[in-house]
Amino acid sequence: MYTLFVVGGFVMFILFSLQVFLSGHLETQFHMKGVKKGLVLAIPLLFLCISSLVSGKLIKGNKQIMKKIIILGLLLQAATLTFFKEYESIFLLLTIISLNGIAIGSILPTLDALITENIEKSQRGLITSFYSSARFIGVAAGPPFMSMLIKKDLTIASYGGAIITLYLAWLVIRKIQVNE
Repeated sequence: MYTLFVVGGFVMFILFSLQVFLSGHLETQFHMKGVKKGLVLAIPLLFLCISSLVSGKLIKGNKQIMKKIIILGLLLQAATLTFFKEYESIFLLLTIISLNGIAIGSILPTLDALITENIEKSQRGLITSFYSSARFIGVAAGPPFMSMLIKKDLTIASYGGAIITLYLAWLVIRKIQVNE
């Protein structure tokens, strides 16, 4: 269960870190402001929402499929983080961050389903509260962390995030047991 909490918190951390990075770079490098910037920021989130919808339709209570989707989503996130700092154009940057949105969008509904389906009804409220708290910690920690790293070294954020994501994929493989 703790593995799922950490994965949920970390993917939200990455999501909001990348959104802060994108927002800053849209202003500084691509000179976008206002509504135009907001529309561009919404593109990765659109892919996240579509991916979340598709993922939710695919899982249908099958825990083996849920585990595979989480692992594939984490692998896609690791790949996007590896190439994250290599962008040369706004199109490539948006593609990389949108692919990460697809990864996160596929992971979140499967985490939600795995957590709620594996908990007795009497404890469901407490456990889902802890899970939501873990995700909100990721949301809150991502922007300041990325703001600090942008000023220092983006390579550390890029490769470090990819390594942590691969470690989380390994944890999911080892710790999440599905018997169906």
